[in-house]
Amino acid sequence: MDHRMSDDELRTAIRKLRERADYARGHEDEATAEQIEHTIRSYQDEMATRL
Repeated sequence: MDHRMSDDELRTAIRKLRERADYARGHEDEATAEQIEHTIRSYQDEMATRL
């Protein structure tokens, strides 16, 4: 069974992923940063559907 993240879990995940994307960019790993940003966008879309 799939676990559906709570709103708080989504917010926390987005915040942590943003930190990781910034870290990747700081270490010139744009490909990883873009993958992370893609995940962030999907989490943000999930949040938007809940409003």
